[in-house]
Amino acid sequence: MLLNTLAILFLGLLPGAKSDTQTSENSFSEWSGWGGNYRNNRWASQTSPISSSNIDSIIASCNVSYPIGISATPVVSGNAVYYPTWNGSFAALDFQSCRILWQINVTAIISNYAPIVGLVKNQTKPVSRTSPQIDGDVVYFGTLTHAMIVAVNRLTGQTLGTIQINPHPFAVITMSPTFFDGKLFVGASSVEENLTLLPTYVCCSFVGNMVAMTFADGKFNVLWNITMIPEAEAAMGWSGAALWGSQPAIDTNFRQVFVATGNTYSIPEVIIQCQEATQNITAVVEALVPEPCLPATIWQEAVLAIDIDLGIVNWVRQLSPLDAFTAACGFPGVSPQQKALCPEIPGLDTDFGMAPAFVPGSPSSPYGRDTVVIGQKNGNLYAMSAQAGQLFWSTTTSPDGIGGGLSWGIAVDDSRVYFTAINSAESMWRLQPSNQTTNRSAYGAASLATGALLWETATPLNGVAYGPPSIVGDLMLVARTGSDPNGTANYDATTGGFLALQKTTGGILTDLGLNTNFHGGVAIQGRYIIFGTGYSGFTPSGLVPGAINVLRV
Repeated sequence: MLLNTLAILFLGLLPGAKSDTQTSENSFSEWSGWGGNYRNNRWASQTSPISSSNIDSIIASCNVSYPIGISATPVVSGNAVYYPTWNGSFAALDFQSCRILWQINVTAIISNYAPIVGLVKNQTKPVSRTSPQIDGDVVYFGTLTHAMIVAVNRLTGQTLGTIQINPHPFAVITMSPTFFDGKLFVGASSVEENLTLLPTYVCCSFVGNMVAMTFADGKFNVLWNITMIPEAEAAMGWSGAALWGSQPAIDTNFRQVFVATGNTYSIPEVIIQCQEATQNITAVVEALVPEPCLPATIWQEAVLAIDIDLGIVNWVRQLSPLDAFTAACGFPGVSPQQKALCPEIPGLDTDFGMAPAFVPGSPSSPYGRDTVVIGQKNGNLYAMSAQAGQLFWSTTTSPDGIGGGLSWGIAVDDSRVYFTAINSAESMWRLQPSNQTTNRSAYGAASLATGALLWETATPLNGVAYGPPSIVGDLMLVARTGSDPNGTANYDATTGGFLALQKTTGGILTDLGLNTNFHGGVAIQGRYIIFGTGYSGFTPSGLVPGAINVLRV
């Protein structure tokens, strides 16, 4: 389904609504952060020689194994690639010579900051899973346990400083930070909603937040800290609105940073009464009127634009009805609902698992305007005005599910938006515009200007795909996470593959089989393709060995 919002009349009245930069040429020289650059677009430099003409000639150049593996997209600086591992280390590797430059113990850094005890020990992991950011000789990365940002020396790995960005015991950092103009931007998420499976746990008190800070002389300085739920509303019983994934995107001309949020966990009694009073009203059920029970001050499943320097929220776009949900609400076909521990009227768990990508205005962007693009766990893909938040278009790409939908990030070039449609519920659906059917994952592309689906291609080999796409030349490079031939969703026990697709048609050019799962994304640097394999899920079968892999054309 495609929805176009004719906002051009309004946009024409907005001062400065059009960017000074009228080209979306990608001029970034090194793969930086989860999204490849501060636009979070996962689009590699156009000067890379990798293309459909030579992708079949790729050879394995380097492979370093780890007991549980790597899911973060690696980050490049010079001849070195930097990455965290799920077994609690962080490494710098010369990817041309395949030589480890240094490796540090992240688990020790976390435990030295504060003891890891009780439920925190049981529910969080003392590791980093975020793509790092690099500024000169400083590398920054986030941690799960204690929700810390760690600064280390790029040349030696020596710890330079640490800071906790959210003091809640079950706060974690899953989002990769973004560095721009001397400032580091990152948000906090949480595992608290999982604790609702414990009958004695009183849910919930975590509130997501977004932080900007500087680092000098071994010390972090917080410039601003914005909570996604105001303190007064949190005291009433609101909680949640975590900031989950990819990395914050930057609009350099208007000096804005863009992020998106997740669902709420708990809501006040007065809101439950509002839900009960309105749940059978047709206009509310069919979303013909604004959500009556979700206040504008509760930034749940919303996209935000924040002034980089002042920490003022320029605009907020809420994109879902009230979505109060925790693990106690259950997951179809996986776990039953525990009514006493779940919100009385549970939502659909349609988080934003990613931050938006920023696209400067160009002839190929909607109405030629600066645009932010984002995918949601329910399978919806959106484009909206970067200056005002008005919706340009919305497209339904795929079914939803526990894992999505669209979860781990998208890629955007000068004319298309690329996505991995996870379909974790393994629902039968029709790919567009071919109308072919599948009940597994797929890859796709939509028009940046209109949101029209240009192609969708089923993941081969009954494939399950979670990783975000990366774009280089005329190619889309992406993970085949594993396979699920019997519909048992036990893909963690299977092997994945590295895929190269023709980005204009979705035709599969290369499917390179791997010896383990592939959950992460691909970094591209010159002739090199770099990615991690393996994963740490929530069950013992999800502790998958892996490696850092370097391919070369």
